[in-house]
Amino acid sequence: MSHLAQLPADGDALPLASDEVLFLFKCEWDSICSFWEHDAGANAAFVVQRTDLGAGPTALPSDPADGSPALLREIAITGWHADDDGAPAELEEAFYDYQAHFDLPDEVKHPHDWASPWCTKSGGVPYWTANGAQLMPAGRLFLQIDNWLELPGGECVEVANFCSDGIAYVFVDRSQAKPAYSMFINR
Repeated sequence: MSHLAQLPADGDALPLASDEVLFLFKCEWDSICSFWEHDAGANAAFVVQRTDLGAGPTALPSDPADGSPALLREIAITGWHADDDGAPAELEEAFYDYQAHFDLPDEVKHPHDWASPWCTKSGGVPYWTANGAQLMPAGRLFLQIDNWLELPGGECVEVANFCSDGIAYVFVDRSQAKPAYSMFINR
C-alpha cells in the first residue's frame, strides 16, 4: 500500500480529536486492488495519536518479492475553504441511498457539475461520481479527495491512481465506542 495522506485535526474543517492524525493508504497496483471495497484490504484509513508519531518521515517498507510500494506525490494542504456544498440539508439521507440519489434532479445531486475544486472536501454530503452512492460503509462522509487537485497558480496534478476519474471517499462511523474510519474509491 502507498501512503496517500496524513491529516492532523483541524477544528471544524477536519474534526478529529485534537491529538489525532488521520492516515490514508491505498493500493497502487493496477491489477490486484479492489479499490471499490472499503473492507477488502486495498485501502486503509485509521487515526494515530500525535504523541505516537516520530519526528521525521517513516521509511517505506519493502517486500522481498514486490519491492517498495509506489511513492505518491507529496502535496500539502495549507488550509480549507469553508463553503456550502449546494445540497439541501433535508435531502441528506438521499445522498446515502443508491436509488434515492439516482432519483434526485441532476442540479441537486451534482450542484457543481463535477467541478474539480468541489470534489476534494471535508464534511457535507458525498459529491458522488457518475456511479452514484454504492457499496458504502457504515457512517457518514468525513472527507473526499479527487483524483486531480488544482494547485495555486492553476496547475492540475494527479494525486494517485484513482482509475483516472475516481474520487476517494473516507467515511467515519461514530456509532462505535471508538470512531471507525474507512476509505474506498468510486469512479
